[in-house]
Amino acid sequence: MSPLLITSLALAGLVAGPGLRAVIIRYAVPAGEPARRCCPACERQLMARWPPLPPDGRCPGCQQRIGPPALAVEVTAAILLGALAARVHPGLVLAAACWLALCAVPLVFIDAAVRRLPDPLTAIAYAGTTVLLMLAAAASGHWHDMARAALGALALAGFYLALALISPAGMGMGDVKAAASTGTLLAWSSWRLLIAGGFAGFFLAAVYGIALLISGRATRGQQIPFGPFMIAGAFLVILAAG
Repeated sequence: MSPLLITSLALAGLVAGPGLRAVIIRYAVPAGEPARRCCPACERQLMARWPPLPPDGRCPGCQQRIGPPALAVEVTAAILLGALAARVHPGLVLAAACWLALCAVPLVFIDAAVRRLPDPLTAIAYAGTTVLLMLAAAASGHWHDMARAALGALALAGFYLALALISPAGMGMGDVKAAASTGTLLAWSSWRLLIAGGFAGFFLAAVYGIALLISGRATRGQQIPFGPFMIAGAFLVILAAG
């Protein structure tokens, strides 16, 4: 564990925060609608400047908050990257985990807001994670780990696809595509980690759903976005096993 590496990646998460927030603003729109470029309240162009919003997350024109609360994205990215630096090794595997984390943070916020996981983000997450793990396999000669990672991606995505076909209201194709990325990283370590990561997502979703029912904030049969729990479960298992 290198304190310098942990600090550096945590700071990198903070620096990446405005860019991740811009991605969230752009894609946190209902399915079928074009990506957002303007403030939904005053139509002020947001993407023409950098960062698109000040740190408080409010539109410079009308002062309406857009997207997640101030610093929520930045702090989440910093904590996740710092934690990965402390638990994941070697370097190229850490790079793959950090790549997936930087894609996962906006996916979580977008799915929580509008219940969708945009194709551009899930595709970039899978491609980057796979390429970096292939480089890790080439550097170490552990091609059996890469083969297991590829099979793990197919297995987890296939499992979610079966669930989506059985119950389209409870599981979407975005979840299936995101599962390919989390399955790749989880299975790189072991089949046990893949199974644990998949189970953790359902466990977290169940706990959240029960809490909503007990508090009266949801009714039986009400659908909740699954992506945040799938992603959180995968990273919790990766960090616990590191």
